[in-house]
Amino acid sequence: MYDVVVVGGGIAGLRAAVAAQAQGASVALISRTNPTRSYSVTIQDGMNAALGTGDSAEQHAQDTVQAGGYLADQALVAQICSEAPAAVEELDRMGTPFNRSNGAALDLAGSVGSSQARSAFADDMTGHVVTQVLYEQSLKAQVKAYDEWVAVDLAMDDGKVIGVVALQLSTGKLESIGAKAVVLATGGPRRLYDPSTASLHCSGDGIALAYRAGAALADMEMVQYHPYVVNSTRMALSELLVGATPQVFTADKSALADGTGSAGMVRSMARAISEGKGTDGALLVQPVLEDAPSDRFFNTRTHLSGLTGIKLSDEPLPVRPAMHRLLGGIAVDGQGATSIPGLYAAGEAAGAGFHGACGLEGNFITTSVVLGKHAGEAAADYGRGQSGNEPGPAYAERVTARRREVLDRKSTHTVAGLRNELAALMHQHAGVERSAENLQTAAQDIDRIDNAHAAAGVNATGLDFNFAYLHHLELGYLLDIARAVTASAKAREESRGVHYRTDFPQTDNANWTKRTIAQRGDDGSAQIEYRAVDTSRWQPA
Repeated sequence: MYDVVVVGGGIAGLRAAVAAQAQGASVALISRTNPTRSYSVTIQDGMNAALGTGDSAEQHAQDTVQAGGYLADQALVAQICSEAPAAVEELDRMGTPFNRSNGAALDLAGSVGSSQARSAFADDMTGHVVTQVLYEQSLKAQVKAYDEWVAVDLAMDDGKVIGVVALQLSTGKLESIGAKAVVLATGGPRRLYDPSTASLHCSGDGIALAYRAGAALADMEMVQYHPYVVNSTRMALSELLVGATPQVFTADKSALADGTGSAGMVRSMARAISEGKGTDGALLVQPVLEDAPSDRFFNTRTHLSGLTGIKLSDEPLPVRPAMHRLLGGIAVDGQGATSIPGLYAAGEAAGAGFHGACGLEGNFITTSVVLGKHAGEAAADYGRGQSGNEPGPAYAERVTARRREVLDRKSTHTVAGLRNELAALMHQHAGVERSAENLQTAAQDIDRIDNAHAAAGVNATGLDFNFAYLHHLELGYLLDIARAVTASAKAREESRGVHYRTDFPQTDNANWTKRTIAQRGDDGSAQIEYRAVDTSRWQPA
C-alpha cells in the first residue's frame, strides 16, 4: 500500500511524484516505458511565464483567456500564471539548461497569441530536458518506479479510489497496487485521430479509466490541430522555428491568407488542401531561421533528416494540419482533484479549464509543471487522512478473467484496422470542422466499431509483451473518449476557438459562455451538462 500512486511518467506525472514524495508520502510511479521515453520528450516549445521586463502574470493570464475564447476558468488561469515564474526558476535551480541571453538572464521567445516574449526554452527540445531533469529528481527522491507497467483499471471501494490494477508488460502479470490516493497523468488521446502528432503511447487511457469509474470529463469538444506538421510524418514544427507569423504558400507559391490565430490558420490550410491547392496533401511553410547558429535547431534538423531526408534550410517545408492536443480531459479543480474522492489528474489527461477553447504554445508545459506539483501535494495531503483499504486480489482476478475472454476469441476483425477506421472517421467528421450531420454520422460509426471491437480477439495469446492485447484495451479507451468528444461537439451549437461548426459558424457569448461536462451513462453514452464560466474579470469583446 502506497500513500500515492502516480500513473504516467511524463512531465506532469514526474512533477506530481516528486512533489508527493517531498510531502513525506510513500510514492509509486507507474509508467508504460522509462520516463525518458514518454511523449513529453517530444515537446519542442518553451514554458510560458511572465519573466521579462514589462511583462506580468496579469498580462499572461489575459492573453491566455483571450486566446481561449473566454471559455477558460479565469481564477485558475490567474493562479497558474502567477505561479509560473517560480516554477521556471525552480526547474532552473534543478538544472534545466534553459537558453540564456548574454549568459545571464533567461532567453525568452514569443509565440502566436502572446503579447510578450515569455517562453523559457532549451533550444527546440524543452520537453526533453525538463523530463530528464524531473526524472533525475525522482531518482534522487527514491520514488518507487514501475517501469513498463500499464494501469488497466482503477480499484474502487464505496465510491472512492483505493488503488489501481496494473499490467507488467514483461511477464503479463496483473497486480492490484493499493494507494490512498491516485494521480492520473497519462497524457492525451492523440491516436483517436489521423493525421495526428501521436506516439504509440497516446491512447488516453487515464481519461477513459476515470470516465468509466464515474469521473466527469470537461471540454472534450476542444480538439486542437497543429498547423505545421511535416507531411507524411507526425512531427510538428515548433513556433520557435517557424516564427510567430510564418508565411504559408500553396503549390503555385501564392501566399495563403490566414484566419484569426492558429485555429484560423488550421482552417485556412485544411480548406486549401481540400480544394487541391497543395501538393500531395501538403502546403509549404517558410522557416524563420534568421541568424540562428547551425546547432540551434539540432533536434529538428536530426529528426527531419532521419524521417524525410529533408535538410532544414531557408527553403519552404511541406506541411499539413494534424490533430495535436485535446484541450479537455478529466474535470479537475486547481489542486488536480476530480469528482471521485482520492483521484487526481494532471497534464494533458486533466481538463482543468486553463486553455479554454484554444491553447497557447508554451502554456502546456507550464500547466503540466504547476498543476502536476499541486496534484502531487494534494494527493499526499489527502492520503494522510486515510486509513487505507488494501484492494484484494479480486480486482486483478476480474481483469484476468476479462483478458482470458479476449485471448480466447476468434474473429475476422483486427484491432489495428478498427483503430485506423476510428481515427479516420474522427478526423473527417469531428476534426477541424464539424456539423450536426457529420457528428451524427460519427456517432453511428463509433457504435458500429464498438460492436466489432466487443467481438474482436487478438492475434497473440502469450502473456509476456502481448501488445496485441494492450492495443485491444486501448481501442476500448479511444471509443469511450470518441463518444464524449462527439457528444460534446454536437451539444455546443456555436463556433469558438478550435471548435468550428459549419452549421453554427458564429460565436454565441450570450448562450455558450459555459463549459461542457460529460458523464458516462449506464449504457456507455455521454450525458452532457454545463458549468458556467465566470467572466467578471475578463469579459468577451
